[in-house]
Amino acid sequence: MLSGIGLSMPRVKYISFQTEQSNAISEANILCLGNFDGVHFAHRALLRQAKKLQAEQMPFAKCGVLCFERPSVDFLSSNPPKHLTTLEQKLKYFADEGMDFAFVADFEALQGLSPEDFVKDVLIGECACKAAVCGYNYRFGKGGTGTHDLLKELLAPQPLIAVPPVCLEGDTVSSTRIRTLLKEGKIKEANLLLTTPFSFIAPVEHGKALGRKLGTPTFNQTPPDEMLIPAHGVYLTRCLIDGTSYLGVTNIGTRPTVDADAPLNVETHLLNFDGDLYQKEIRVEFLDFIRPEKQFVSVEALQKQIQEDIKTARERI
Repeated sequence: MLSGIGLSMPRVKYISFQTEQSNAISEANILCLGNFDGVHFAHRALLRQAKKLQAEQMPFAKCGVLCFERPSVDFLSSNPPKHLTTLEQKLKYFADEGMDFAFVADFEALQGLSPEDFVKDVLIGECACKAAVCGYNYRFGKGGTGTHDLLKELLAPQPLIAVPPVCLEGDTVSSTRIRTLLKEGKIKEANLLLTTPFSFIAPVEHGKALGRKLGTPTFNQTPPDEMLIPAHGVYLTRCLIDGTSYLGVTNIGTRPTVDADAPLNVETHLLNFDGDLYQKEIRVEFLDFIRPEKQFVSVEALQKQIQEDIKTARERI
């Protein structure tokens, strides 16, 4: 878990990434505004714009993020999309990009505020905002009625930078685009936009030992409920266990050959590991798509394909 100093306020929690310093909130903050699901290439461009502003014009200020504990769409949509990152992952990526802190807000406590009150009471009042950076499509205030043009007006004379669309591989980088790629199994394309491999962290659970019976022991995990699951199939993965990385082959699916009507299962065979993993928290990073899930005519055919998958994984390392 990411270490940091937390300070609770009525509607916003302050998390400092500078653990050696006081947990007091700075009186001058540059705020990056958004949901930041995935903390992808375009998000990082926004964060770096804030760091540039800090370095060139406001060295006296701290630089951080204001986001929601749960994205606003979770409350506003009857069928919200699954997440690309957990809050804990977001905080780590913010720190990696040199942010000094994060304000994590409770959306339900703020959703009734008008745009004017959100700026006056939250940005300026609670978060000591002296400058802000947001995306071109940032919305805020009750019903999402606030735009970046209104934000610029309400923040004045404090500066606002609205970052235009960021394109990569011929199209705008967005969380929606990345979700689509992951659902199609296009993991390498998604990772390019994310800038870091798509991953989840979950404890190892007891399974049915089917992998061991097939000659390739695996560990089973259930990703966090809010996380998006990539397309069913077999992937080359990298697993972080007690600070050490191991390459693996991960299957996402329902194991149709050996376990009829099984629920979704995520299981990984490590290429160079032998030990007990039960209940360990393991981070699984998806590196490449090997093949889609399929039902085989026999267990023997499945065993043969598993060995082919392992061979393919080793060739792609």
